[in-house]
Amino acid sequence: MASAIETPLSKTPPAEAPFDLDIDLFARMVETGIIPRDRRVFLREGRLFEKIARTKAHGYVGAAVTRAVGRRLPNGWSLWPESTIVLDATNAPLPDFAVIRGASPLDFASPERYPGPADIGLLIEIAVTSLRSDLATALEMYARAAIPAYWVVDVAGRRILVHGEPRLAEGRGEYARVEIFRAGDSPPLVLDGREVARVPFEELLR
Repeated sequence: MASAIETPLSKTPPAEAPFDLDIDLFARMVETGIIPRDRRVFLREGRLFEKIARTKAHGYVGAAVTRAVGRRLPNGWSLWPESTIVLDATNAPLPDFAVIRGASPLDFASPERYPGPADIGLLIEIAVTSLRSDLATALEMYARAAIPAYWVVDVAGRRILVHGEPRLAEGRGEYARVEIFRAGDSPPLVLDGREVARVPFEELLR
């Protein structure tokens, strides 16, 4: 009489899952050269992205921002041009400019020390070909991190969009206040809730 042979049930292998990077691993990859230092790579939602090449307009408007905003910063604040900031464990973007608090940017010399939300008074993005992303993905991320002020310099539209009062709405970041500045205007430079200067539009765009 034939006996039944029990065949063990095959176990379904676990589904493949994406490997999310965090800021600690990302920083080690940058500092050890695993990510080439000539690549403009940043971390968003645990994934690596690379910024597109700068246009000529991005270059000269960026130089204008450096000059116009940098010389109006009060003591204790510095301009941090296109360098890594950390919003949370899986988001470390490369905004075009950050205005950071501190006596000196050299305070961030340690590889493990990047400016975070508590260090940042203002973020600025120059939109030449990136306007949609700057007003959607970047804006949501910055507002969610409670960055108090966010400027988008819209080069083609000849306008500066100044965002303030970050908040969460149904789990997504947004800014409750948006002001648009055009030729002849002077956007306010607000740090720690206080207006410290006005920046003439013509020093940023023509």
